[in-house]
Amino acid sequence: MTSQQKHLSSERILSIPKVDIDDLECSICRGLLWKPVACQSCETSFCSTCINQWLIDHPKHCPNRCETYIERKCPPFIAKLLAQLNMKCFYQSHGCDQVTSYEEIDKHEIECGFQPRQCSGCKSEILEKNFDNHMGTCPLIDLKCQTCKLIFKRADFNQKHTEIICLKEQIRLLQNESKEYKHEIHELNLQLDEMRIIHPKIPIIKITFNDLQGGADSVYCIPVQYRELTWTEIKKHTIILLFGKPQFILLHWKDIDKITFESSGGTAHPGSDSGLGSQVILTQITIDTFE
Repeated sequence: MTSQQKHLSSERILSIPKVDIDDLECSICRGLLWKPVACQSCETSFCSTCINQWLIDHPKHCPNRCETYIERKCPPFIAKLLAQLNMKCFYQSHGCDQVTSYEEIDKHEIECGFQPRQCSGCKSEILEKNFDNHMGTCPLIDLKCQTCKLIFKRADFNQKHTEIICLKEQIRLLQNESKEYKHEIHELNLQLDEMRIIHPKIPIIKITFNDLQGGADSVYCIPVQYRELTWTEIKKHTIILLFGKPQFILLHWKDIDKITFESSGGTAHPGSDSGLGSQVILTQITIDTFE
């Protein structure tokens, strides 16, 4: 019996055997007995779900006012009569014309292709047998790109999930992941600092690019776990500065931790006693970062 049914109606019986149908009715819901059990004292049969619900509100009390309700199997003749019944499907109104035995009706209705299901997109009720086809074409279904994780309606695919939008979303995801990694590294560094306070013998090893110019394998202060890494050499940019005039210089730098200014020729600044090209004086410098 499906969850949509409050009880099994006797009107669904296709052919009624020569028996009083009242003997096959539950005294609580007044429907056809479903998975029946009985009271040991009065031998009255009930649907198992009906009596269980009754006992929640009336613990250990039989609906027929027996002193104590003790459950037992329903009388054999009741089970035999029920097994002789042929039932119409609950979804007959939706087009199912299947006739099934009482004992098989539950299995059939669970698998019946005429049971309605609600589409998560358009909210329409679709028969189970047509549900997969509908879900494959419904314009209001939410789709999710497995690459950029963007969620959009199927009808909006051409507007809200173009190739450019997908690439931008991938970049945004990578940026968010990068921020998360940086935060995690920061937290780990804080934990390491706390450990150094508790255990001051933990050494602090600082690795710089200058340490690695001669080859990572030959530098004694490099821990073993770093020696297989590929290190990038320092990149130098030479720019001719105009004396007495402001200049705007745009450098496409990325992941720069240190900037060093040094002179490399040219005319010494007026008033300086140093030789040619020995120093550079910056009266103002502004460094803007763009993300």
